Amino acid sequence: MFIVGPFLVVGWISADKAAESMQDEVGRTMLQLTKQNHATIEKTMSAVNDKTITFLDNHLLDPTGPNEFWYNIETLGDINQADEILNRWSSDGTGYTLYMMNREEKRTLFDLSNKDTGFIYFDRGEELPAWTAQAIGKRGAGAFRLIRSRDGLATVSFARSILNTQNYNEVLGFLVVSRLEVLLKRDLLSVELPEHAGIFLFNDQNELLMQAGTTDMPAESVPESARQDRPGYFFAGEGGDRWLYAHSYEPLYRTNLVYRVPLDSITGGLKSFQWVIMALSAAYLALVLLFVLYLLRMIVKPLHRLVSITKIYEPGVPMDMGGGALLRSDEFGILYGSFMKMTRRLDRSIEDNYLMKLRQQETELATLHSQITPHLLYNTLDSIYWYALDNGNTEVGEMVMDLSILLRIGLSKGKTLIPIGEEAEHVQAYSRLQMKRYPDTFEVHWDIEDATLAYTTPKVILQPLVENAIFHGVSGMDGEGEIWIRILRVNGTIEMTVADNGFQKVDAERLNEIVRGEIEDAGYGVRNVHKRIQLHFGEDYGLRYEPREGGGVKAVINLPLHEHVPNDKDRRSSR
Repeated sequence: MFIVGPFLVVGWISADKAAESMQDEVGRTMLQLTKQNHATIEKTMSAVNDKTITFLDNHLLDPTGPNEFWYNIETLGDINQADEILNRWSSDGTGYTLYMMNREEKRTLFDLSNKDTGFIYFDRGEELPAWTAQAIGKRGAGAFRLIRSRDGLATVSFARSILNTQNYNEVLGFLVVSRLEVLLKRDLLSVELPEHAGIFLFNDQNELLMQAGTTDMPAESVPESARQDRPGYFFAGEGGDRWLYAHSYEPLYRTNLVYRVPLDSITGGLKSFQWVIMALSAAYLALVLLFVLYLLRMIVKPLHRLVSITKIYEPGVPMDMGGGALLRSDEFGILYGSFMKMTRRLDRSIEDNYLMKLRQQETELATLHSQITPHLLYNTLDSIYWYALDNGNTEVGEMVMDLSILLRIGLSKGKTLIPIGEEAEHVQAYSRLQMKRYPDTFEVHWDIEDATLAYTTPKVILQPLVENAIFHGVSGMDGEGEIWIRILRVNGTIEMTVADNGFQKVDAERLNEIVRGEIEDAGYGVRNVHKRIQLHFGEDYGLRYEPREGGGVKAVINLPLHEHVPNDKDRRSSR
């Protein structure tokens, strides 16, 4: 009893500490589950956003300006044609509604005010619903809201204002995609929930968009600490029970996803299990003590060898077995073999995890690029606007053409790999626009080998380098700035270089540390370029910086000689 008593106390304390650790581990696991589910929901929301952009590009906004068909609808045939177009886009269970501002005061022979989907006019002087003000405030970006239909039912909707591309202060109408709960419900219920658990999805107005699981808990009872602009988890006591709250925040659409799970449903009967373990431990303690000396002799030698291997083992690094495997049929032979199998599984897991992180980073970078493109569009259009005012519209056509090339190749209909010829055309258009934006500030010299144009490259890898050369190198040199862009075949590879004669002293080694990710708080654009190249072609290729002879800095990209093979999507695009 002298031994058993302290053993039970220590065991109980250890089990209690283990329970606390398990509770925290459950919280972290639930947080990861919440983040993954939230990422899936954000992906669905992004798909809805991208689809509305495609709709506007295909039907509403022509290259020359707004499509006049949508502003002159009067007859039944016009209404049916418009509704038919919108119905085709509603094939996934959602509903597309196009509200157009009745600028020409068209008078249809039919009352459109009782429609929930399809084409509807907002007449001049008509009081607009509250959601329109929120959509206008987004400046064309769109927002997820609860919008009530004509019959009073609230539906999850995505609303975006349609701005006149010639005058961004003029709202032409609104595009609304309703019944999105059809898509979001699938994402929310992708994981089976314990009993009494609930999931809550809030938008940027702290409005409950969706709820799954328990229905007896109003949204107002979700604590404010679970609706923060950062992810986390915490435990709270309510009504005598313990609850786990795991919450995730996604900044793209500023949504919060909250999981509320009863803690007992996860941890189960842990306390009872502790008592069982203590009783079994006490019963077998005496037997264990009888065999200690005998087992010690059998254990020390193989255990020493196993410890030695454990000390030299590093996950992911091949290990020298030295004297070979431990050929024993007893428990230590089995343990040794299991340990070696575990190390091999761990090495494979590390490699698989590394590949998964790279794919995740590529997805994040693609999402970032889709966010950067509108920003570039607004800045370029602003440049064109001021340039037109200052120069009498003499070269606006050329700038618009360059902008069209820039956006067409930058978007590339979702492709990530394009011919080098398109990449060169993209960076040339960007350079011409920047030279017009900063006239008489710098010159660009080109040296592009024709034989390289048919090879493959990740898209938009030169533009960030040229942008850095302009803004950090030559933008303040009063006409003395020069940039050299070369695309050549060198030693069986493609070598792309962007060099400038910037007067500021540049630390090339620090730039290379940024590229390699050793400095994480700067240079996201160039690190983006380096990671995407290595993701597609391996670690032998990528981006590096080196000082330029005569002053300035030179960025060098190495790519393999992979000829670009167009797929079916490319062929359809070319037609």
